[in-house]
Amino acid sequence: MHPQEIDRRTFVSAAVGLAGSSHLSGFASAWDPSPASPEIDAFIRDRMDTYDIAGVAACLVKNDRVVWSNTYGFANLERELPMSLDWVQNICSISKTFTTTALMQLWEQGRFQLDDDVSDYMSFPVRNPNHPDVPITFRLLLTHRSSIRDGEWYGRMYRCGDPAVTLGDWIEGYLQPGGRFHDEQENFQEWAPNDRWEYNNVAFGLLAYLVEQMSGENFADYCRTRIFEPLRMNDTSWYLADVDLSRHVVPYTFVDGGEVRSPTWGGRPLGVILEGSGSTVPEGDGHHASCAYNHPNFPDGFLRTSVRQLSWFARAYLNGGELDGRRILEESTIREMLQPKSVEASRTQGLTWYAGAPVRGREVWGHGGSDPGINTDIRMVPDQGIAAIAFINTWGGNPSQITQRLLEEAPNF
Repeated sequence: MHPQEIDRRTFVSAAVGLAGSSHLSGFASAWDPSPASPEIDAFIRDRMDTYDIAGVAACLVKNDRVVWSNTYGFANLERELPMSLDWVQNICSISKTFTTTALMQLWEQGRFQLDDDVSDYMSFPVRNPNHPDVPITFRLLLTHRSSIRDGEWYGRMYRCGDPAVTLGDWIEGYLQPGGRFHDEQENFQEWAPNDRWEYNNVAFGLLAYLVEQMSGENFADYCRTRIFEPLRMNDTSWYLADVDLSRHVVPYTFVDGGEVRSPTWGGRPLGVILEGSGSTVPEGDGHHASCAYNHPNFPDGFLRTSVRQLSWFARAYLNGGELDGRRILEESTIREMLQPKSVEASRTQGLTWYAGAPVRGREVWGHGGSDPGINTDIRMVPDQGIAAIAFINTWGGNPSQITQRLLEEAPNF
């Protein structure tokens, strides 16, 4: 059956029928058999129906164990392959928490201070040309107050496959006057660093480049040896070349009545990304598949991992930076990261992580992710050792509704 021929009722019925969990692998002793939860299943099915979601994979962590997990719908509609806890997908802006973890490892070593001018660690000064005398610091980058802007070049650089431009060439070309991707109006805000909060992706490419400058290592290699390998996240990678594409979740854009449901980055709507054409406006209603894509600014949102392996990262954070005797951060560093740095409307901003609506009066920290065909969310209640993760492979699915519900149901497990 062709995905565009699936009506809503048939689609949701098929999605529900394929709910199930995958085989256990790695740290299996911390993955309990998932008890049935008709209430959670019904809630997720309703979300899938409401938002026309192709597939969902989710889990709940409690007391250093995954106490519930399930999958729904399809990882690949064309091949009718069910969603999986072990298939990988880009996790969008949750990736920023890994970039920040790498950076804060160097902070622990005294390589920099949070209020240092990042220009001191670069081969060229990083300045907003509208405010050349105001330094941009590590803290401002980590809290979305740097005044760097996601310009049109950011939106234009989504491509099928891995990027042809290196991280260093991208950052230098974007931020250095005269660079290939430099545009003063597009790439920088009119306001000065620290004057306002505005979410920014390019800042995390810069932070990863700073990791390279201070460590002397390629960023992807640094993450593999300092984060992925200690946590045994062996199927996790920044590059598509290092993952099994036959086990990569397909990202879908839903079109209804000619209306394309898609994000807009750098002022460019990004619907379906296809080989040779960048982002396109698809013809016909239904679910439209994107290629597996990447970006030169990959440290902001293009990490590939699975729900199962991300649960190990969450457990490390809940355990004060350690998992099964393997430490990635000090407990005091995590406390520093999960401290309010500013309050912007309903968001309490920490170092990359942010706090949202409390659950049962307890503080919840997490991060969401959004990209063409993908929405993801991770939420943690640190003082109770609870975390929830949800992956959706259709943009606009609002996975925070799922993680919020899972956290609310945690006492029942």
